[in-house]
Amino acid sequence: MTATRERIMGRDIDLNIDNIDELSFNRVVNFVNEQWLEVKRENANVADTQKIAVLTAVKIAAELLKIKDLQENISNSYENKIKEFIRQLDEADYIN
Repeated sequence: MTATRERIMGRDIDLNIDNIDELSFNRVVNFVNEQWLEVKRENANVADTQKIAVLTAVKIAAELLKIKDLQENISNSYENKIKEFIRQLDEADYIN
């Protein structure tokens, strides 16, 4: 088990990083910390660090779901175009 201690959202946290390469892990840590700082700036009147952490998690989750929805829409669009193309090919083959 590969473990590391990282500073995330202002706290030192021990994490298991067996399932992720170091470069990707560092990108994730940097991204989370950037989002946390942004939420912290936007909510300067909130002193509760747990609330800031939850707001950060919600912000990241909302972005993830937005990207997943976009990906699904693109996938559905391509699938529909492929089906239409196959239908046109079938019709062209039927005519000949």
